[in-house]
Amino acid sequence: MRQVIHDNKTYALVLSVDDFRPGVRFVSEPEWALQVGLLMPPAGHAIDAHAHLPHDGREVRLTQEFLFVISGSMEVDFFNEPGQLFHTETVRQGEALYQIQGGHAFRFIKETRLLEVKSGPYFGREKDKRFLDAQSA
Repeated sequence: MRQVIHDNKTYALVLSVDDFRPGVRFVSEPEWALQVGLLMPPAGHAIDAHAHLPHDGREVRLTQEFLFVISGSMEVDFFNEPGQLFHTETVRQGEALYQIQGGHAFRFIKETRLLEVKSGPYFGREKDKRFLDAQSA
């Protein structure tokens, strides 16, 4: 697991198949909007039928994203809150990006297929995004 850290804040995690260990390991902090776990149960293991309980008062104030690169690759520029570029990562086929905070920009090195999951609800582009006056690498 590669961590993108700036000023002692975790901005993103880059996860790969090599990060899995037997059992269940959550890589997200309990207070983060997305809970991301790496599950590697043994053959024959079962999880009992269940449903998740509603939680009144649960509030998601910051959108977080999880992008899994199915094929291809992309370069990701990371920006702090004022919009300053501080790091670039390449995320390849079979890796995932978990964006926790801050800004980002993407460049696709070749045709890429992504699976994206982000916290909702979604209120439209105008109410969901703030475009940064920043330059990518």
